[in-house]
Amino acid sequence: MKRIENVVLLKVIGSCELLAALAMFYLFSDEVPALIGGVILLGLSANSFYQAHKCYLRQYTPKKDGETNAQN
Repeated sequence: MKRIENVVLLKVIGSCELLAALAMFYLFSDEVPALIGGVILLGLSANSFYQAHKCYLRQYTPKKDGETNAQN
């Protein structure tokens, strides 16, 4: 259950970063530092969504018998 909470949290964080980046592009489109900050926020948002996807795949990928014995 903990990984599902991580997936949801990462998606919420990614969504907030995406909204902040879009707001920076819209409100400060004539200022170069704001555009650079928006690009950085877009990268962070993409990373959050990618990490959520990796966490989701780990949750639902069936484990092999050798992996479960090694972890116990």
